[in-house]
Amino acid sequence: MNEPIKALIFGPGLSTSGTWGTLNVRITGVEVSVNTQTQRATLHQLQLREVGFEKPGIELSWHEGNEVWAAHVLDPVQAAQLLNVPFIASLPQAQALKKTQRKGKAGRTIGWSLLGMFVLLPLLLIVLFFTQLERIAGWAADQIPIEEEIKLGRSSFESMKGQLKLQDAGAAFDAVQTIGKRLTQGSKYHYEFHVVKDDTLNAFAMPGGIVVVYTGLIDATKRPEELAGVLAHEVQHVEQRHTLRGMVKNLGLRAVWALFTGDLGSTVAGQAAMQLTSLKFSRDAETEADDKGFAALVAHGIDPSGMPAFFKIMSEKAADAPVAFISTHPLSEDRQRELVVKAEKLERKSFAKLAMDPWPPK
Repeated sequence: MNEPIKALIFGPGLSTSGTWGTLNVRITGVEVSVNTQTQRATLHQLQLREVGFEKPGIELSWHEGNEVWAAHVLDPVQAAQLLNVPFIASLPQAQALKKTQRKGKAGRTIGWSLLGMFVLLPLLLIVLFFTQLERIAGWAADQIPIEEEIKLGRSSFESMKGQLKLQDAGAAFDAVQTIGKRLTQGSKYHYEFHVVKDDTLNAFAMPGGIVVVYTGLIDATKRPEELAGVLAHEVQHVEQRHTLRGMVKNLGLRAVWALFTGDLGSTVAGQAAMQLTSLKFSRDAETEADDKGFAALVAHGIDPSGMPAFFKIMSEKAADAPVAFISTHPLSEDRQRELVVKAEKLERKSFAKLAMDPWPPK
């Protein structure tokens, strides 16, 4: 593959939601170019996995000292071609990915002989494992003490702080802090709320109670109740341990072992930080965060209509250009409709307006 491939690049100094660049595949390894930077990795450094929403893409990641780099090839045709490049295809990880993508085609050719059954049984167990991966990750996360979950969140945040333009002072930060503290009263977690100066419309949560909001998202809201809707949703991803389960599912048994032993290390923390900024939750997890976030808004006396109103704003903006928040929190019409119905049922209930003028805060 001689032509450069368009790829979303993640690494030190780049946006946490990725920066578009190019990927070149050489016989000795890969080279990524983004902005004015060029980064190279040898074949033996590479880690491969599938990424993307609905259509599969390929992630190539590697470590350079304590730094984590990754390139996401999201075009499914180019991703498939990438796996067929001879020196990439020779990697055991590439072979494993191609086997997974074939979705058991080999199983259909296996005979009904006793030997065939012995061959088929491991394949069935692998399929069973992957179909139950969500439950397995949930079970594993539930066994991890909260203390270790908090340690993971803190370590992961420390490993990514250098890539963020934190704006933990000023009117926007004060608004996030005020609303966040109100929504987390009585929680078993000690929350940290942070604001990042970035025009990207994004927000994400990390295990143990760290919530990060971008100024681009705050500026897109029309009233503080809409920001409260975002924060309530993100807080519930923490409260229900969705972030921890997603991390366990993505990073696998190595992360579980590190959490159980308390030996997180910079590698696991760095991988977790990169994963969590682009973590996609299941439909059930998103619905649960909606429902419990909505209930938390009502319980703390905040007008919950801001939640569906904000999601409507995001949907409208996503029609013109991709929105980072939508890519990690895909909105279905059913979810939006259910939130609107919930809010309409509470029309007769009065909520004191959040007194934060002018809005949005600067």
